[in-house]
Amino acid sequence: MGQSDEKEKKADDGTTPVAEYKGQGFIFVDGDKSKEIVEKNAAEIKKRAIAYMKDTYKTNVKVNNVVPARDAAVVMVEAEEPIEFHTSVIVGLDMQKKELDPSPNVWSQDGVVEGAIVSGLYAKAYKEEFIQLDSFTANEAKKYDLEGYNQKSIDKTQAGGYEQRFYYISVSSLEFPTVYKAYLQNNNLSNDSELLRSLFLKDNPDFSNVSISCRYFFKSKGLPKQEEVDKMREDLNLSKGLPKGLYSIDVYKNFIVNRVGLPNGDSTRAQELQK
Repeated sequence: MGQSDEKEKKADDGTTPVAEYKGQGFIFVDGDKSKEIVEKNAAEIKKRAIAYMKDTYKTNVKVNNVVPARDAAVVMVEAEEPIEFHTSVIVGLDMQKKELDPSPNVWSQDGVVEGAIVSGLYAKAYKEEFIQLDSFTANEAKKYDLEGYNQKSIDKTQAGGYEQRFYYISVSSLEFPTVYKAYLQNNNLSNDSELLRSLFLKDNPDFSNVSISCRYFFKSKGLPKQEEVDKMREDLNLSKGLPKGLYSIDVYKNFIVNRVGLPNGDSTRAQELQK
């Protein structure tokens, strides 16, 4: 297949190599029905999302993307201080009148923002360990010729909490209720890493319910062999000083499905590892 044929194929199947993907074509189901309303009211939608995060979760955020959905706009937001995470907020539309709901009708999916906050607090509490994880995952990518999401695609399409190029954290606030409640009462506690760590250890000292998903893309054609990914698991097993949690490793084909911002197809996966 020639280069022009390959480009044509990518356009046809709506995929983009991960290194080139920056959120193009990203849209939610039936978003074409609300696209015009969302574009027309983008400024007010952003304002409502920012206010909701401040009022409900005591957190300042910036808006990275406003995405049309069936009868709403999904706003991709990012917190940078005092903790770092990505999440999403939903702003309701009146589809009969083809306008924004008159009163701010704003919400989030159950547990999504709460979990994102706890993931950001975990990364802040164990900053040195996460610096080590950043270094480890980057070295693994280089060693095995792998790629990861770029920052623009994370900002525009991802809402999973604390996310970096090669990994993200999944955690429920229900597993760390003391941590979450303490943050809502006083955001500044995130600056006291010793106190924060003590709260995490009080709630769940082995961090067995924290999932740290290592997510890579194979630069070569297709998927890597299972033994290659098993070697990566062994590297992880031998590595010291990383954050505690249940680790998974997935290596996907080198394509993102534009409209959903997710990998195209299956992955080669290693057995999970508790650290």
